[in-house]
Amino acid sequence: MHELSLADAIVSALSKMCEDEAWGKVKKVRLRVGALRQVFPEMLEFAFGTVAKDTPLSGALLEIEEIPLEWRCLECGNRWREDSGVCPSCGSFKRETLAGMELEIHSVEVEER
Repeated sequence: MHELSLADAIVSALSKMCEDEAWGKVKKVRLRVGALRQVFPEMLEFAFGTVAKDTPLSGALLEIEEIPLEWRCLECGNRWREDSGVCPSCGSFKRETLAGMELEIHSVEVEER
């Protein structure tokens, strides 16, 4: 379950930021997670709650925005969001990933000290 290691990394990074920036308690964390990251939101929320205990993030709400997979065809320029890696317009396999690889802390809501 890589959700546990992700939760640990998020809590570690934000705990350090709390210390460095003299933040109070963290109330909400918003993540952006791409479809290709294969993260189960419910498992990440559970892992986050467990790892965050006894830290400035204890009790914080974790909001996860799931970013769908999006491709762009390198042959015809068409953009699509299907799981298929084949361009629905021209049938080319030549493509680039535009979205779906994200794994980022989008924002953090904190209380002032």
